[in-house]
Amino acid sequence: MLSPSSSFDPQISLATSTHAQPGVFALLLGSGVSTGSGVPTGWGVIRTLVIRASAANGNPLAVDASDDEIEQWWTDHGDGQPLGYSGLLEALAPTSAARRALLAGFFEASDEEREENIKVPSRAHEAIADLVARGYVRVILTTNFDRLTERALESRGVSPQVISDPAQIAGMEPLVHSRCTVIKLHGDYASLEQRNTVDELSTYPTAQNDLLARILDEYGLIVSGWSADWDRALVAAIEGVPSRRYPWYWGQMGPLGHAAETLTARRGADVISGVTAEDLFGGLVSRLDAIESLSLAPTSTNIAVAQVKRMLPNPVRRLELRDLFDRELKRLGAVMRERPSLAPSHEPAGLQAAHDDLRAAVDTLLHMYFTGVLLDRDRDHTDLWVWVLQRVLRMRRQEHGSYHEWFSNLQHYPALLLFWAGSFGAVLAGHEDVFLALAKEPRWKNPYRVRGDGLVPAFAALEPFAVLDEEVVKAFQKANRERWTWPISHMLIEELRPVVADEVGDGSAYVALAHEIEYRLALADLYLEGGYGYTYIGNYAGETELGFQGELQTEQRFRQNADVSAWGWASEDALNLALGGLLDHVRRNRRW
Repeated sequence: MLSPSSSFDPQISLATSTHAQPGVFALLLGSGVSTGSGVPTGWGVIRTLVIRASAANGNPLAVDASDDEIEQWWTDHGDGQPLGYSGLLEALAPTSAARRALLAGFFEASDEEREENIKVPSRAHEAIADLVARGYVRVILTTNFDRLTERALESRGVSPQVISDPAQIAGMEPLVHSRCTVIKLHGDYASLEQRNTVDELSTYPTAQNDLLARILDEYGLIVSGWSADWDRALVAAIEGVPSRRYPWYWGQMGPLGHAAETLTARRGADVISGVTAEDLFGGLVSRLDAIESLSLAPTSTNIAVAQVKRMLPNPVRRLELRDLFDRELKRLGAVMRERPSLAPSHEPAGLQAAHDDLRAAVDTLLHMYFTGVLLDRDRDHTDLWVWVLQRVLRMRRQEHGSYHEWFSNLQHYPALLLFWAGSFGAVLAGHEDVFLALAKEPRWKNPYRVRGDGLVPAFAALEPFAVLDEEVVKAFQKANRERWTWPISHMLIEELRPVVADEVGDGSAYVALAHEIEYRLALADLYLEGGYGYTYIGNYAGETELGFQGELQTEQRFRQNADVSAWGWASEDALNLALGGLLDHVRRNRRW
């Protein structure tokens, strides 16, 4: 639907305004953003709990009982107070632990639900997280009790400031200083401070009203999934804002109700009709990609590397250096977002093309990254190298619907190559601490790893056999010309040769350095927290490295050249025990 005040589709205006003024728009998210994920509304929780209570009382209400019947049952059998979220929970679960257990099933996904993508962040949540991660959105208002928005943000490496209780407002970090602030206007599901009933939604505490008024006055607004039918206090806050500094946009799937129609007319909001939250925010991300591509004209690899060399030693140009990497990251990100979920071909040439396309897309970034890590002599930019790897690591999207497992895993191929390129630079520079920072600090949330919070360090997420399929690699034409003992290892070493060879040469010195990288990956697998507890085996365990007496030449070079103290072994005995354990594993897994 076209805005009455414009000949353009309002989604075009929204995208150009968002791109021109990053951080100017706040989001207002209603229940429509989360119900598609299988999360109930607050009233839906109340209904279910009352029906359960009626069944336990011996006179069960029907599952499809009307709201009036729900209210009447509570009047007849409740605690004498009006039906509300707080009173109901206190009556059914008197302790905080009992309340959390009672509510968890409504808002937290079981293993079965997670497998069916129920009660997990939707594509809308993921698009919102993308907008935040890229700096376009910094403030999110939500009437929802769930934590799907926060989870989506955390999966993109953003730790939001969450305000779910008005008492938190006094000590909150200023909005302009926080990367992202999520304000849960009606509370969090695990708190008794939630607002659900008409009376509870009629007023806000003074501190919350003041904060809300400031946001509505100082930010533009993008509304999605909110009807305005019941939230009287929020409607009053919107009506009470005198100015209109920035435009407002209101996304709606169906027709606007009376309250929403009145608000949009009064505020002069552009209505975007016939769109779900996924359509609205996913479409905004796609349009921003298109706009950004106009300003990201390709830069030759040589020029990009020269710029890194010029900026690296100059402390005044730290932000320029970060922006230089950011531009290349955005270019790679656009390629990753356009990548399909299903492999276009399963023929050997098609399989190889899938890898080669990603290798080409990350080529300039690999050269920039290797050069930067190598020449960062005083380790002034380690946080930048961690940040770059973190960005690429999280470019992998969670697939929905049909997908090929090996093709989905391949999304981490650019991050794997980048990790190796940075490792080459760190080891060549003698910076063991930088290698370990790259290995441990970037994190990726593995949806299939249920231990702890599911976040795994880069070295574990990018374990070569978790990213690449050995049988697929064997089918490559370039692999068929010679027999590779460890196909994945061999291919990675060859892929990085053009990036590193100018510094170390193209022959045995490069191969020896590659073996040192692989040796450290094996140590990480065995001994670093977050590893899988098995040993990575690759070309470092080959014939040229394992001597006649069973000694491992890579181990000898590690002892001679590496700052072994960075690994945390407290004594010579501890070092010998660790390296001896790896050597025993290599001896047992020889392939000849």
